[in-house]
Amino acid sequence: MKRMAFYLTLGFVGLIAHSSVFAQTFYQYGAQCAKEVTPIPAFSCMAGEKIPITINGQITTSFTATCDKPSLLKATDAGAQGQCVPGSRALVLRDDAKAQISAICRKHVVREPDSPLFDEINIVSHNLTNGKTCWFTAKAAIPYQADRGINGARLVPSPSGLPSAAVSSKAPRGYELIHPASETLQPNWRDAWRVEKTTLPNPAAVWMSPETLVKREPACTTCHDSGPFMYSPYIAQTTQLPGDPFGKYQPRAIGQAFKVWPQPFALTTRGNTCTTCHRMGNMNSCAVASLQATGRKPQEGGNAWSQEFPQSHWMSPGNLHSRLQWDQAFIKSLNEIVDCCNNSNAAQCQKISYEAMTASPNKRLSKSK
Repeated sequence: MKRMAFYLTLGFVGLIAHSSVFAQTFYQYGAQCAKEVTPIPAFSCMAGEKIPITINGQITTSFTATCDKPSLLKATDAGAQGQCVPGSRALVLRDDAKAQISAICRKHVVREPDSPLFDEINIVSHNLTNGKTCWFTAKAAIPYQADRGINGARLVPSPSGLPSAAVSSKAPRGYELIHPASETLQPNWRDAWRVEKTTLPNPAAVWMSPETLVKREPACTTCHDSGPFMYSPYIAQTTQLPGDPFGKYQPRAIGQAFKVWPQPFALTTRGNTCTTCHRMGNMNSCAVASLQATGRKPQEGGNAWSQEFPQSHWMSPGNLHSRLQWDQAFIKSLNEIVDCCNNSNAAQCQKISYEAMTASPNKRLSKSK
């Protein structure tokens, strides 16, 4: 926990000293993402695949403090009801040889099962050619309440598909000057579900600017330290799971404000079994994910079922091993990773620089001797 707190602190360090980097407007950031990563389309949260919440294998739509496969994202905003809130939806907006776009529309408050209201939307867009990655977050009014939220029954405006001339804080023509974060659920919402295509909310009123995201939220690179997309049993319940486990990765290349985020790197050892399938980042992957995925630490929000083998060991995915087989296949490599997480400068540890990777894949910062 101390290591995790250290990296979270790094995400906020230097904001005053680096205040000059916040000159880039929301529209400039969006335009840069569209040009250097990929344009992001407008989309409907209600078109996403629902992420089930289960208790001992049975789907629930009611409040539960713990569940089989909780979200890895710990909701700490006022009004949030934990990591097992039903109704969140996942979408892959693009996944091809050039670019990937993943969106998750999250619910932090329990509502009726088909309510179109959401509390948070996250987008990760990633270019496979150059590794550049963009981050977008939208949140409803806080404290979260069941009768208000971001309206998923209308198109969520693209944060990057704006005219290149729209570089000020003023909304382009054709966008409503409204803030949908506090929209109230209408009594007839069940009969009126539809996507409104004629007008869209002002994107700057929906999405956080890079400056706001940096100031209010933990650094995205803290958790996304192994690559742009994170695997967990929660999201693996859907088919909405892009992946680029060994590709180029530049998480801070776009967005002047994000330069204050800590730059992650990957860790491995010679012949390590774990890192033959994916990289191991030096931040949250070390401090939390590597332990929760291997039964060494219970997952926050997880129930008793989640702590029993084999579901307690969700790395590797689809674990069909016996406990003895799992230990024989992975325990040595896991111990090596844990040792390197505690001391990345140890002789057996190899650091892989994501920045150097853009020129030479898997180029290391240091090599074992």
